[in-house]
Amino acid sequence: MNEEKELKAEIGKHLMQPENYGKLEDANCVGVGMDHATKSYVIMYIKRDENKILDIMFATNGTQDTTTLGSIFTEMIKGETVENALEIASNLEKELQESYASIPAPKVDLSKPEGEQVERVATESQDSANMVLTAFGAAIRHYERKEAGIEEERFERSISKSCLYSGTECHYVPKEPKES
Repeated sequence: MNEEKELKAEIGKHLMQPENYGKLEDANCVGVGMDHATKSYVIMYIKRDENKILDIMFATNGTQDTTTLGSIFTEMIKGETVENALEIASNLEKELQESYASIPAPKVDLSKPEGEQVERVATESQDSANMVLTAFGAAIRHYERKEAGIEEERFERSISKSCLYSGTECHYVPKEPKES
């Protein structure tokens, strides 16, 4: 019970006063995690050397969830070795996939017109976390590409998610033809 109270207090702190929000001017790797469905994004600015995350900041046009999760994540990895930060991100990605998988399947109503047959499933919290983790991965990739001689302002990745009720990309169930 005490652990749960501490967790809620920590989340509340990041909700009310996000850490590491804004642009890091001397970042040497910049990554963008983009949700094309909502046009929301997270930009991750990282200053690192060969082995360590020296500083990190982020920006978003997303929801308050996105800002809170970005704040928590950047605090988790700031000052960590790149190897540890990647391990933390990998573990969080596994938890994220489990969270997506645990969302109940939506109801399908074949009597409605195509495009309205599948009820909307709320995944905003998962998508927010997905954008944060995707932006981090994109920033790490940006650094690797720069080390290989590829000069670019930033590296962008789109978040990927599967439709929760089918395990494949989202689609609508075909409408049954009416008999004459």
